Amino acid sequence: MGRRFEGKVVIVTGSSAGIGRSALIAYAKEGASVVLHGINPERIQQTEKALKDAGIPAEKYLIIAGPIEKEEIQQKLIDETISKFGRLDVLVNNAGLTVGKNMNPLTIENFDFVMSVNLRAPFRLIELALPHLKKSKGNIINVSSVCGMCNPIAFEEFIVYGMTKSALDRMTKNYCVKLAEFGVRINNINPGPVETNIHDRNAPDNSPAYGDKVQKLLNRCCPLRRGAAPEELDDVFLLLAEEKSSYITGACWEIDGGMVNFAPSPNDYQV
Repeated sequence: MGRRFEGKVVIVTGSSAGIGRSALIAYAKEGASVVLHGINPERIQQTEKALKDAGIPAEKYLIIAGPIEKEEIQQKLIDETISKFGRLDVLVNNAGLTVGKNMNPLTIENFDFVMSVNLRAPFRLIELALPHLKKSKGNIINVSSVCGMCNPIAFEEFIVYGMTKSALDRMTKNYCVKLAEFGVRINNINPGPVETNIHDRNAPDNSPAYGDKVQKLLNRCCPLRRGAAPEELDDVFLLLAEEKSSYITGACWEIDGGMVNFAPSPNDYQV
């Protein structure tokens, strides 16, 4: 039996670590040519090693480094993908953050920056990718968050972050009607707490213990009482992108351990 994505080309933004890295490698193992994107040279190098360790030859992957909010990087992602591989089948808008590094979460500076990464970049990448996705009858997966559907815990850095993810969910639902005219599908994955470095990277106090603290607090708001490993989302990325899912579009898939349904127990309160 052939591999599920043989002959396909997949871009995964923010794929040098965490959810994006895991999805990138999963697509590559299933035969796809993949585009690795990130901003940290060390993490990019680690992901490239992981691809090589998985037996993926250099001709099957492309590396694009740079801040996703920069229009020249967005253009480069699309142009160099087409230049090397000649087509595009799947765009995964995964790059995102909770708060700008060393920014006060409740400032307009942070609002503008987080919006530029989490919402504006995916919107423009869709605009740039669409001519190629029309040709391949491809599809788009946006990585949103359960924070777009609920406020699991009152962290200041989740205020703007949650707004961007709610907007990303709405964008997907609005866009699916227009994209369906061209045979292009668009869906979201809304993870709950996943064991990645996102909170460490965005620690407002630069504390190495901050990410662990946030993860433990989020796990307590999850009915399964744990964070997911990034690999636990891989099957959903593969399923939503493959052709046998041709009737799934405009959907937001909650992969959150039940977090969106969380409610405290009466034992959590003293009355």
